[in-house]
Amino acid sequence: MFCRLVSLALPFSLTSLLSGAAPGPRVSIQAQIVAVKDVCAWPKLTMLPNGDLVAAIYNRPVHGVLPGDVDVYASSDGGRTWHKRGTATRHTGASARFNHSIGVTGRGDLLVVSGGWSYDGPDAKGAYKKKKLLRPTASRSVDGGRTWTISEKFPDGADGMTLVPFGNIETGADGALRVAAYSYNPTAKPRVDICYTVVSRDNGLTWALGSVVGQPSANETDVVHLGGGKWLAAARNLGATGQRGHSTDIYASEDDAKTWRLIVTPTVADQHPADLLKLADGRVLLTYGDRRSDRGINICVSADGGRTWTGSARISQDVSGDCGYPSSAQLQDGTLVTVFYAARTKDYDKYQMAAIRWRLE
Repeated sequence: MFCRLVSLALPFSLTSLLSGAAPGPRVSIQAQIVAVKDVCAWPKLTMLPNGDLVAAIYNRPVHGVLPGDVDVYASSDGGRTWHKRGTATRHTGASARFNHSIGVTGRGDLLVVSGGWSYDGPDAKGAYKKKKLLRPTASRSVDGGRTWTISEKFPDGADGMTLVPFGNIETGADGALRVAAYSYNPTAKPRVDICYTVVSRDNGLTWALGSVVGQPSANETDVVHLGGGKWLAAARNLGATGQRGHSTDIYASEDDAKTWRLIVTPTVADQHPADLLKLADGRVLLTYGDRRSDRGINICVSADGGRTWTGSARISQDVSGDCGYPSSAQLQDGTLVTVFYAARTKDYDKYQMAAIRWRLE
């Protein structure tokens, strides 16, 4: 699939200038690309050892109400063009696989952990009603996402509830793989969400329940290993009913993800969910959806291991309506690539995975 580029070259930190908040980092936008058309996507991005970018996406143009799977798209030219490589999951019957995580093992294998839903339906309009969460599966590819083997060895939460994976799969100081996954109990008032780490000590063949990151309202969470057993987690905070919109909390661990503590909330209401990336210079990038009236994708940066953060900067261009769920990677030349989903941009008026090439100034 060839994707047209929109060229931009204006360094700016528009969000903080308009809001009067602490200054955000200066960014230079190189291009915003319609990478994959007609998908809701909810993309997760990683980089293979050969430098290829790989994105895992939900392959239907709706919010999880049609049967579908997690497709894998790759870019070998730094995010300029994207091509489908394969499908990491195999849904059966009236069900869909999404709620996915992605990462690379120490041996270079590509992993996708994916949850999903079984359905009732369809209704008269062709939409399916979610019925029951599916136990996550772990898919492995040894050829860069072209072919896949699938394992169903993924645990439940400590409360016996099915887990929902999210974000990046990371390697800890002990060599084990970790991914964030949450459970939720909608019958509790208010609803209870518990986010865990789930751990694999055999390169993703089997998984076991790890530590609790946050509760009772820690939802979609991304984790990043900073090195030396130091971790950060960015958790979507559902908040108490009626009190505030969802924001992003930052948790820290200094014992290789065994225990966690809440250290800061760098976003305001309706700014979520978030992606964490350790940059080549040691700083940490937080990328998140700004789901307020002026919607788009924002970033902020921490130079002290997540304790404090700059103000925000807007990196997306000409996005309207439903959007968010960004995921970022850094190329060898320092260029950053962020993928996200949008219902509409000026270049395409339907659901899409968009990709931004940009730099921190």
